[in-house]
Amino acid sequence: MAEMHSATTPTYHGHERRDFNIRVVALFALSMAVVLGGSLALMAWVFGLLQVTPAGYGPQGAPIAATPSHPLGPRLQTAPRQELQEMLRAENAQLQSYGWVDRSLGIVRMPIDRAMARVVEQGLPSWHEIPAPPEERQ
Repeated sequence: MAEMHSATTPTYHGHERRDFNIRVVALFALSMAVVLGGSLALMAWVFGLLQVTPAGYGPQGAPIAATPSHPLGPRLQTAPRQELQEMLRAENAQLQSYGWVDRSLGIVRMPIDRAMARVVEQGLPSWHEIPAPPEERQ
């Protein structure tokens, strides 16, 4: 394509006056200042509503029982190794003894060694012979 040159050269007269309206910018800045001031006033009012009464005084300045000013510490175990050993002893005692799991359904607990020997002797029962445990309701 051939380039077309115009005989006149463009003249520049500074910035474009129609794209920038100082009134709109000033109104926007003023509205932002009003919103900011209103937000600060609203927050001051809410903080005034939520102001906590001094310790030892209730509503209308009535004295109340003193509460601890600091939260209680975490409830840690005093002897974790001893408690773990006690728990393991209790679990092992349960695993190595006989007892009822559900007497109404006739389900018992037996030592692991005895249960394994019984499975070797008799084999596993079919799933249709084992009654389903009752569902726990919460």
